[in-house]
Parts: sequence; C-alpha cells; structure tokens
Amino acid sequence: MNIMKLTSVFFTFILLMTVTGCKKTNDNTVFTTYDQFVNLKPGKVIVYRLDSIVTKAFGTSFITASYTVKDSVGSEITDNNNRKVFRVFRFEFDPARRTWKPTNTFSYTPTENTLEFVENNYRYVKLVNPVSELRTWMGNNFVSGPVFHQNSFFQTWKFFYKDVNQPKMVGAFNLPKTLTVVQYDSLENKPFDKFSFSTYDKGYEIYADTIGLVYRDIISWEYQPTIKVTNCKHTFPSSGGTTTVNINCNLPGANCDSIRKLPNQTIRCDSTLENFFYDGYGIKQTMLQHN
Repeated sequence: MNIMKLTSVFFTFILLMTVTGCKKTNDNTVFTTYDQFVNLKPGKVIVYRLDSIVTKAFGTSFITASYTVKDSVGSEITDNNNRKVFRVFRFEFDPARRTWKPTNTFSYTPTENTLEFVENNYRYVKLVNPVSELRTWMGNNFVSGPVFHQNSFFQTWKFFYKDVNQPKMVGAFNLPKTLTVVQYDSLENKPFDKFSFSTYDKGYEIYADTIGLVYRDIISWEYQPTIKVTNCKHTFPSSGGTTTVNINCNLPGANCDSIRKLPNQTIRCDSTLENFFYDGYGIKQTMLQHN
C-alpha cells in the first residue's frame, strides 16, 4: 500500500514538472511581419507616376521628367542559393502609340528575416522582421560603389520604421494601414551655403497592407562651388603697431592658409562665386492604380 502511494506521488510530481516546463511565455505577443505589406503574388500589377530627377547640362540645376510605368510580378524562380525569387517586370507607357514597352527587370528575394530587392545590379534590404516602430537596419549595406554621385555616403544610410500600421493618403488613395520606411533625411543638416561644398540626401518609402510599395521618394545630390578670392589684405604686427599690405592669395607661393595660423595675423579677402555644379539623381513613385 505504501509502495502504491509513493508510486502515485512520484508520477504526479513528474506530470506537474512536465506541464510546468512546457508552459509558454509571452503567449499574447503578436509580431507584425513585413509579409502583410508586400504582395509578390504572380500577376500582381501596380501602376505608378514616376518622376525622374536629373541634373541639367553642366550641372546648373535639376530637371524632372515624368512617366507612367507599371510593375508586374512574374512567376517564382530560385537563385543560386536555392532561395525563392520573384522577378518584377517594368513597362513604360508610350502615350503616342498607346502601348506599353518593357524598360527594366527587378527582383525580390523574401527570406525569414529580410526582403531583398535588386535594381540595376544593386542589392538592397528593403524590409526586415519583426516590424516595429523605430526598428533600424543598414538597408544599403550590400552596395559597394557610388549610386547617385561620386561622393555619396549612400552605404551608411540607416533605415528605420515609422508610422507602423497607420493610415495615409497616397495620391488618390486613402490607405487604412501603411508602413513608412525612412531611409535617410538630411533636412536638418547645416544651412545651404553657396560658397561651400554641400550634400543633400533623402529616402522615403511607403508600403500598404496587402498591396506593396505605394510611394517612393529618394534623392541624393552634391554641390561643388569654385570660389575666387580677390582684394586680399594681410594685417600683421610691426614696430609701429600693425601693418596692412595687399596680398594675392591666388598665387602658388602666397601661403595664405599658413599665414592665417600665425598668432596676431589675419588675411581678409572678398570671395566671389566663379562657378558651381550639381551632381546627383532622384526618383519619385506614386501609385496610380493596382489590381
């Protein structure tokens, strides 16, 4: 009898330990994933207004050319690493002939943690899991060379999520649930100075629930001026107090930068903007319709 009781107690203890060990934590935690904000179903089509922003001849300013394009998701294939890939075919509308002509091919590679996108042989990480407000990642980390201009620091852009699951108006669409990816925004950089080298970078993308990319606004440029200095005057200590003489800082042997570092010596000049140029590129996509 005692043995049967001990046996019963032993098995009850084991059962309690098993149940306790298998109990899950954070049962109510639900993670949002990027899957709901992309639609890579073959046959999915989104039509965009596309604004291409390029520099004019000699880089004096920017011009914008607008097009109507449609992106169509093709069939699923596999890459060299046996990962599934969806190709996207872009067509541009020819208003004269009322026809669509093929212009480019992109690809998306969805993985458990990331959504990779290849455009013009550049690979980007567009979205990551889990989706949460202010979650950050290096979206351009795979890019090895300049994309927009020679001195771009495009590879260091730190992406982050903003306005997760928030409604937004995009074009004519009132979208109830969207996700914004802030790639970079240098609006808070130092004020623009026409006499100094300057850069500007901005990148935003908006994805809508069950639709995909509905808005894109990316631009990056640099500004390089050519400055001519005239009427330079050198002031320095002398036996009578101070002496001021004219100096031509444009001559190779003038050493004006070295003189400025000497104690109690100044050089003041008139600066003239002799020439300048912009170099860069931008693109804006706004959804017009989708199936």
